[in-house]
Amino acid sequence: MSSAIADMRTITLSNNKGGSGKTTTTVSLAAAFGELGLRILVIDLDPQGSTTRWLGQEEAPTGLVEFSRGGMRVADLVVETTAPEVDLVPTSASLVAQEENQETNTGMAIVRSFARLPDYWDLILIDTPPAVGYLSLAPLVVSDHVVIPVETHALAISGLVSVVDSIQRARQRVNTQLNLLGILPCRVNATLHAREIVVRLRQEFGDGVLQSQIRESIRVAEAPAFRMPITRYAPTSRNAEDYRAAAAEILVRLGDFRS
Repeated sequence: MSSAIADMRTITLSNNKGGSGKTTTTVSLAAAFGELGLRILVIDLDPQGSTTRWLGQEEAPTGLVEFSRGGMRVADLVVETTAPEVDLVPTSASLVAQEENQETNTGMAIVRSFARLPDYWDLILIDTPPAVGYLSLAPLVVSDHVVIPVETHALAISGLVSVVDSIQRARQRVNTQLNLLGILPCRVNATLHAREIVVRLRQEFGDGVLQSQIRESIRVAEAPAFRMPITRYAPTSRNAEDYRAAAAEILVRLGDFRS
């Protein structure tokens, strides 16, 4: 195991609003951490499977729900990706509860599955669906940290507040170790509106907002079609550099980064 992180840490990427850059951030941060020599596991809990496809894989026939029951090897669950040092648990059909009364059981199965994962990776990054529900709440039970990507648009602020409230409730009720690691402004363009939103974020959330910002760029929108993270598709692009800077800042906030 890499010596950069003393113990395996789990980070949930969360935002209840679509278009926040959550999947882009999950894939891009994972790749940036991998460039630093860290062993990364990405877990795709979004049934849409955008993270899974972006990293070069397809929906799996079995996943965390089946893994939680035992009798399934880690090697049957985890697959390689197009990003060096990054492994993946793909999305799977069993994540979707067929009936409303099965949602709690599915969420608990996800929680149990994490207890069966070996302490092999340095960081686990969990991509969640853009909606409040068992697939976005279950990871808060097992995570150490949350990173919230947020689009720099006025409508995104209300969604951000709801995520912060969810984190606070989870910390009070089920996971006292859960920590808001950072709010990451994404899709930042050169408009006055975007700059004003970043200022407002810093006024409302203070040091909770990362200094790093992810600028708007067509290159990151192109990357999924090639099934490569931006750090491989356009390694010298400003988006790649932005995500490398965000990864470095997050490692500093984790407090265990060693050069």
